[in-house]
Amino acid sequence: MQVGVTPEETAVLIRWKKRSDNHVLVRMKAEAILYASEGVGIDIIAKMVERAERTAQEWPADWQATRMCSVLTGHAGNQNAAKPTRTQKEELKAILAQPPSQAGVHAEFWDVPAMRDVVKILFDVEHQSDSSYQLLLRFCGPSLELPDPFDKHRNEKAITRRMTEVKTQVNALLDAGWEVYTADEVRLEHEARTRRMQPPKGGSAPGRSVDRQKTSQSFFGALSPTSKKVTLYPIEQNRNTWQTILALDRLQRETEAGKIAVVPDNARFHHAKALTGLYEPGRLLERITPIHLPPYAPDHNPAEHVRNTAKSNTATIQRETPGETFGAFASHVTGRAFDHDFEHLPLRETRNDFVS
Repeated sequence: MQVGVTPEETAVLIRWKKRSDNHVLVRMKAEAILYASEGVGIDIIAKMVERAERTAQEWPADWQATRMCSVLTGHAGNQNAAKPTRTQKEELKAILAQPPSQAGVHAEFWDVPAMRDVVKILFDVEHQSDSSYQLLLRFCGPSLELPDPFDKHRNEKAITRRMTEVKTQVNALLDAGWEVYTADEVRLEHEARTRRMQPPKGGSAPGRSVDRQKTSQSFFGALSPTSKKVTLYPIEQNRNTWQTILALDRLQRETEAGKIAVVPDNARFHHAKALTGLYEPGRLLERITPIHLPPYAPDHNPAEHVRNTAKSNTATIQRETPGETFGAFASHVTGRAFDHDFEHLPLRETRNDFVS
């Protein structure tokens, strides 16, 4: 039985035949298809690959039905389909830049089933593993992450207008010799897991139990755009108005400048009457002038970016004790300079394309 094999398929089959890391069966099938493409008889193919003639006859038949999928079996290292060539990948990129309907696929957006259809239509290739299509999607550009949630309360025009006012006011105060801080609170958690094994009553198999214990610690942080340093205070209890008052009072006592402007986020307790009344002349926080950011815009707070970076940095390493976890966070925040101000903020990562 002679089968048709394209030059591209021949090149792939030759590579599979020569690769020592492939399973023996894969190498045998590739060799058998190559022989069959040259018109070699089934009896000779069976002898060359050391298989029964019936098996050697089935392989070319399977090849004609499913092409490359017939060569790579389910146990062959999960490499169960032909790898698209570079040209094919570039073609896929162009196709995925358009809606699926343009490629003849009935789908509202690109996902694994839609990708499977278009690869089958264009290249007559089928992958048995969804991860293969996910890798192709990632290579061609679409994200595998969920899109950013949409906040219906967020008003971009109002945010832009208010941030222009904030920047103008902050720059004027800096020129006048004021000290300006952008402030934010953060809560960290340290979780300890203890695993135990013990034999159950009346049984021989061991039982297992996991004890989890969480410990948290909150901090108040204030970033100065002039020194580019963060002042960090631990909060002994929960984040609330009273703890904010204590932190702001300590901040003004440790600041030499006579006038201070603090730009907090829009947490509800930052607008409490018990706090706002203390900014008036003759009250506890009379040296401080608050400048509030627009609602639903935490990404415009430089201190927020410092907090997020520090949390990501400390979350990648599991530490033994809560003290080590909280100390690593504090060291990251206070041990370096941050060039974050209202004009220079890290880019906000967005995920607006959705594939599954």
